[in-house]
Amino acid sequence: MELSDNKLNLLERMTLKYYGFKKTLSKIHTFGKTKISLLFIPHSNENIIKVEISHYLLAFLSFICVSLLSLGVSFLGYYLFTRNDHLDLYARGNKEKIFFLHHDLMGDILENTIEDLVSETEELNKVTWEKSIRESKINEDLGLTNEYSEKQLPIQENELASNMKIFIYTVEKFAGIYESLSTLRASFQSSMDYLETRESIFESMPRGRPLGPGVGLITSTFGYREDPFYVDVGEFHNGIDFASANGTPIYATGPGVIAEAFSSEGGLGMHVRINHENGFFTMYGHCSKLLVAEGDVVKRGDIIALVGATGKATGSHLHYEVHIGLDPPINPQEFINID
Repeated sequence: MELSDNKLNLLERMTLKYYGFKKTLSKIHTFGKTKISLLFIPHSNENIIKVEISHYLLAFLSFICVSLLSLGVSFLGYYLFTRNDHLDLYARGNKEKIFFLHHDLMGDILENTIEDLVSETEELNKVTWEKSIRESKINEDLGLTNEYSEKQLPIQENELASNMKIFIYTVEKFAGIYESLSTLRASFQSSMDYLETRESIFESMPRGRPLGPGVGLITSTFGYREDPFYVDVGEFHNGIDFASANGTPIYATGPGVIAEAFSSEGGLGMHVRINHENGFFTMYGHCSKLLVAEGDVVKRGDIIALVGATGKATGSHLHYEVHIGLDPPINPQEFINID
């Protein structure tokens, strides 16, 4: 009499399934160990070759064959479907190579430009610093020691390695050019700053005659002379005297601000003082009339007063002085000759 599964508990059912599974594995193992005989019969019907293999070995060999076939089919499909991608990658590599070769040519042009700039900077330094800086020293500072001219593009090897070397070569070349330009820019800017300072000083300093071109006659120069009012008495004359008709226009010899514009008893009489930039100031004495007031801003060539004979003067003339800061007066002739 058979027992119904409904009357078995869980443990009993699991035990029955276990023994059933074990019995199935035993059958499979028995089948796997069973050998198959393969007979190879020559045409001569002699020396028959008999090969025995188990089902296990036959299954393993079948698995190997199926795996190799699957890999071959997969590789063929990958090659066929991705061939265009490989061609695109190759074409892109060629384009990038052309790109880097183009930039290499640009680098050569930039290096030639830098060499020209170095030469021009050398000339600029001669003008600004009044001395020659050896070109080899500039080249050394700028790193232009033929390092790049001695380099050559990589010899063609495999495509990937060649492109990578071209990339590295181009990047290093432009890095060197950038460093050279940075150094050259600093040297050039230093010279330009100096020239701008010199230009500022030149524009602010008094230049030329305080009277019109060819107007007035120099009657007394800068330096020691005999006092015109006292016989046999010497004095130091701080400026230059220009004899001219009363009312002749007097011009500012440089841009600046009117610091003084008044009359004093004796001395320069009615006079004007102009403060220029960079510590310069000029004095215009013995005027007959003042046309500016203290605080006015004037340009070079503006009329500031008229020639007269006020103060300590023996006749109608202009007394003209040039000073720098608190230093003793300077011979105005040096500044008159600049213009």
